[in-house]
Amino acid sequence: MDLSLSELKRRKIGICLSGGLSSLALASWLHGGGYDVEAFVLDIGQCPEKDFREFTGAVRAAGIPVHEVDARRAMADAALDVVAFQAHYDGGYWNTTGLSRAVIVEHAVPGLRRAGVGVLAHGCVGGGNDQRRFERYGAHFAPDLAVFAPWRDPEVLAALPDREAMARHIAAAGLVCMPGNTAEHSVDGNLAGTSHEDAGLEDLGTTAAGLERLMGVSPRQAPDRVETVSVTVEHGRPVALDGRRLPPEELLELANTVGGRNGLGLTDVVEHRINGTKCRGVYEAPGMELLSHAVRAAYETVTDRGAADTARFLARQLAVCVYEGTAHGRTARAARAGLAEIAGPADATVRLDLYKGGVVGRALPEIGGGADVLRQRRFTGGGGHNWDSAPLSGPASG
Repeated sequence: MDLSLSELKRRKIGICLSGGLSSLALASWLHGGGYDVEAFVLDIGQCPEKDFREFTGAVRAAGIPVHEVDARRAMADAALDVVAFQAHYDGGYWNTTGLSRAVIVEHAVPGLRRAGVGVLAHGCVGGGNDQRRFERYGAHFAPDLAVFAPWRDPEVLAALPDREAMARHIAAAGLVCMPGNTAEHSVDGNLAGTSHEDAGLEDLGTTAAGLERLMGVSPRQAPDRVETVSVTVEHGRPVALDGRRLPPEELLELANTVGGRNGLGLTDVVEHRINGTKCRGVYEAPGMELLSHAVRAAYETVTDRGAADTARFLARQLAVCVYEGTAHGRTARAARAGLAEIAGPADATVRLDLYKGGVVGRALPEIGGGADVLRQRRFTGGGGHNWDSAPLSGPASG
C-alpha cells in the first residue's frame, strides 16, 4: 500500500536528488510543507564538480540538509561490467540510466540508515520505468525502509502537475537544476552516459541529428582525420587505454573524452518499457561504445559458436534485468556467472581506428592471450592445436 502524506508527517524522509527537475521540486515542496526531509545527493559523474557544488550549495541554502555520497567508482564499475558482458538493451543502446538506479539506491542506503531515515523518496514521475526501479532496488537493498512514490499521491499531483509547474516552484525557492535540465528538456546523466527526453523527441518524426550533445560532438563536427587508440582487455573487461592502466572512473572518463570528440555513442531507439508500452529514447554513451568495440574484437578471437550463442542469450537476459530494475536478482546473478565463465580467455590489446562516428579495429596479432590462442588454433603443427579439436570458450562477439 502506498504511503499517504499524513503518514509521512510522522517520519523522517530521505530523498535521492539527481539534479533533475522533478526530484528537486519534490524535495523543495516537502520541505516547504513542514516535512522532515533530508537530501541524499550521489555523485555518479553526472556533471563537473563546479556544477555539483553549486547544486548542493543551493539545496543547503534552501534549508534542506544534504548528504553527499561519492559513488563515481561504483558507477564506473557497473558500467564496465555491462560493457564486458555486452549487455545492451533494445536497439543496441547502453542502459546507463537504469544501471545508475541500482548504484544510487545501494550507495544511499548506508547514509539513510545513519541519518535515521524511515522513508526513501524519489522524484520519478508516475508511469515511468524509474518508479519501479526505485521500488525494486529499495526492496532489495533496504527492505526495512518504506518507499514513497510521490506522483501517485493526488496532493503532489495537484501541486506539481507538470514540468512547467515544477520549474516555477524551484525558481521561487532559489534552486537550480544541474546543467541540461529545463522545463522543456530533461537529461539524466552519469559517468556512463546521458539520456535525453522532451516533447519534441516523443514525435517520431523529429530527428535526433540536431540534438545538442553533452558528452561529445556530432560526426559532422568530429575531426577530419582518423584517431587510432588501443584498448587492453582482460577477461573481457577493459582495463587500459593507450597503455594507461587507470581506475575504472578515470578509464571511463578518458574513453568518454576520446569517443566524444570523434562523434561516437549517440543511439536513437524505440524501446520496450517495463509497463509494456513503447517509448522513444535518445542516449549518449561515447566511452561505453568505444570500449565495447574493443571487447567485441577480443571476444571474436576466442569464441566458438556455442559459447557465442550462449553469451548472446545471457547478455540479453542481463540487459533486461538492468532495464527493469532487477540487476541484483537471481536471473541477473546467474547471467553474470555464466558470462564471466565464458569471458575468461578474452585477453587482448585491440587497436581501433575512430573516424566521424565510426569505429573499426581488431585484436593485435602479437599481443594478448586471446590473439595468441587464435594464432595457435588457426594452424596445426609447431606446437599449435587443431582448430576442430581445440575447445574454445569466450563471450559473444556482439
